[in-house]
Amino acid sequence: MIRPTFALLAASMALVGCANNILSDDHIRQDTALVLNQPASAIAISDRRFDGSTNTYYMARTPRGTFRCVIDGGTVMTMGLTNPPQCTRQ
Repeated sequence: MIRPTFALLAASMALVGCANNILSDDHIRQDTALVLNQPASAIAISDRRFDGSTNTYYMARTPRGTFRCVIDGGTVMTMGLTNPPQCTRQ
């Protein structure tokens, strides 16, 4: 009886960390498109990672090149609100 309870507790804890970041790729793509002055359909998001507090790091590939970006916000604590992403060309 203890093992199933422990497994359920461990799985729940793993999901809590994932649920904290509520940013979708679509939201990131739209915000990045505005900053890079590109259509959202021309941006591919990859290598996305969340730092566990408020920042999401990712690569944005466009016809103009590849950019390393960070977007602040988009968590439960910020109610999904974000600051504009900061991107640097690779």
